[in-house]
Amino acid sequence: MNRPDWSKQWRRWRWLRLKGLSGLRRALLPVVLGVLVCWSGGAAAAAPANHRCGGTGSEPVVLTQPFQKGDDVFNLQRCLAGLGYYAGAPDGFYGPETIKAVKSFQKEHRLPATGIITPATWAAISREMVRHVDTLPLPGEYYDVILLVDTFKLTLTLLSNGEPVRKYPVAVGRPGSETPVGTWKVTDKSDEPAPGTGTHWLGLNVPCGNFGVHGTDNPWSIGTYASGGCVRLHNAHIQEIYPLVSTGTRVIIVGNPFGRFGEEYPLLQTGDCSPAVREVQYKLKRLGFYREEPDSIFGPATAEAVQAFRKKQGLTEGAQVDEEIYHLLGL
Repeated sequence: MNRPDWSKQWRRWRWLRLKGLSGLRRALLPVVLGVLVCWSGGAAAAAPANHRCGGTGSEPVVLTQPFQKGDDVFNLQRCLAGLGYYAGAPDGFYGPETIKAVKSFQKEHRLPATGIITPATWAAISREMVRHVDTLPLPGEYYDVILLVDTFKLTLTLLSNGEPVRKYPVAVGRPGSETPVGTWKVTDKSDEPAPGTGTHWLGLNVPCGNFGVHGTDNPWSIGTYASGGCVRLHNAHIQEIYPLVSTGTRVIIVGNPFGRFGEEYPLLQTGDCSPAVREVQYKLKRLGFYREEPDSIFGPATAEAVQAFRKKQGLTEGAQVDEEIYHLLGL
């Protein structure tokens, strides 16, 4: 009697069973993938893809002789003064007093006391600033938190239940790439280090562009107008804020939407996207000419509102926002 080939029978039975389940597998595949993505925490999806906020073309890392002068030095002096190492008034000049303060800091933190600011020195400064920034306790995870950014004072204040708990120095948008003023929400988070965004990223729902609150590879830029429109913090500071913020957390950015540097108001027209467009939309909406939600984008609805406003004021036809329109809108 011939014995059956059980290994062959098993393979055939398994193939038939899997074939019968193929339709079910196809039906369940999207569900399984969705569960896996959610379970993973969405870190990959939340990463600031292709985002570059000053990752190149920035100031040199090393600050030393010959004596340098600039906003980055001024920020360094403010940091050292807050930690009790720099006694004079910050003047932005990397002179003997600054070098003395740097050496003192380096010596106490077991770093080579060279008086030269290196990445290791900046990292130590930012860690110490976390310890000295405030004495109030931090709120619990996912507590009622609001981030308030002041583009004039170059600070980010962490509010809990409406009360300030921490205040951090930041860098905001440089001329021509101003940080968008308004009330926004956090839409995504990532703790994967990326070029230009340091160790952590909090994406915002700004409709025009990829903006966020994040760390930095250029700590010497904190306290200046240097970013591409994002809000930069020392890595140690964003690491402290990150676990307290969830998607939906409000981020309020205050300041001048037309820039910090006294430049002429920009000529706005169809296709533009900026905080200035948003302010014009707000004004036109209050006057009844614009019926959409302000979104910073100069689209057809904005053009129609500008045309109607110009006609009402007896101006020449057009859809541009020029100096005369700014004055008439009270901007």
